[in-house]
Amino acid sequence: MGVFRESKGVVSRQGQAQRPAGTYEDQYSRHGFAGDQAMLYRRHPATAWARIEGDFRNTVADVRELELPDATDPRALPTKLMYNDDVAVYASRRSEPMPFYYRNADGDDLIFVQRGTGRLTTDFGPLDFQAGDYLAVPKGITYRLEPDSRDNIFYFVQTTGPLGFPERGLLGQYVPFDYGVLRTPEPRPAEDADGGEGAEWEVVVKRGDRLSSIFYPFDPFDVVGWQGSTAPFKLSMYDIRSISAERLDIPPSGYTTFTAPGCLICTFTPRPMQSDPDSSFVPPYHRNVDYDEIAFVVGTEGEQAGAGPRDGTLYLNPQGAHHGPDANPFSSAERPERFTTYLLNIDVERPLTITSAYESHARDQQEQA
Repeated sequence: MGVFRESKGVVSRQGQAQRPAGTYEDQYSRHGFAGDQAMLYRRHPATAWARIEGDFRNTVADVRELELPDATDPRALPTKLMYNDDVAVYASRRSEPMPFYYRNADGDDLIFVQRGTGRLTTDFGPLDFQAGDYLAVPKGITYRLEPDSRDNIFYFVQTTGPLGFPERGLLGQYVPFDYGVLRTPEPRPAEDADGGEGAEWEVVVKRGDRLSSIFYPFDPFDVVGWQGSTAPFKLSMYDIRSISAERLDIPPSGYTTFTAPGCLICTFTPRPMQSDPDSSFVPPYHRNVDYDEIAFVVGTEGEQAGAGPRDGTLYLNPQGAHHGPDANPFSSAERPERFTTYLLNIDVERPLTITSAYESHARDQQEQA
């Protein structure tokens, strides 16, 4: 639409700033925060409901409390928490290396390491990882996750379409990160690529959410060189340089790290808070009517990722559901000097189906507050 812009009644000339006394902002937005918008000025907080009947509710869960079989069973795969036709989100507490190689024929895998160290070995070669790393594996590439720590947390985002990066436009080449910080694998030396004769090597393939196994009489990771424009890669959350504004809160879409058909994957990193006394320092109450929002708390500034009291918390806000500062664990009565939390945020266009693994531990965000 976008064919008009009107102001009616008691309003501010500047959204998210100069809020009229006695009002609460309610931001209505299309296409995330990048499309048409309206700001409503209410007499009461939009999240101050008495109760909700049905499944249209904002929920929260602690991933550390979920029953994830791969914490004790090396052959188990990550546990699916929620999904739609474009995206599936999984959690893993894998404590031992996969005893097989794995190939996902259903989509790209983006693995976020909240806690743990180890290696991701692939057709293309190995990538070492530690807490805070994104590991991107294009669809159909064979890999093995090999943690060398026991207490681990991984999040998997499977995208049906190819994973990519947002257009940067006027921001230029170095925000939110220089592409030079991406790391791709080095292939194995030729003398190491012929091992394993006489043994049997298993590749587990997932297609249509069904598993098959291919067995080789040699190590199928026998690649000694590669070239091309696609490969597994690693990006550290700590190499992301978020944009910020002195006088206004940047909308979540401004922190997009990856894109795929039907979803945006955003990374929030520590930054100075807005200092202008008449501006909001957290997003207003809002209803993101075109996206379900998933948020993982993954770290706190000055602490190792995955080690803080809130790390591992998962928030789910269905599209069209009001949420904002009342249920925001980062808001404060006093304006802080810095935003000190690392967040992984996934916005998906199609409504999510929730699995029993998540639902059994989910509770209303108002109860959490």
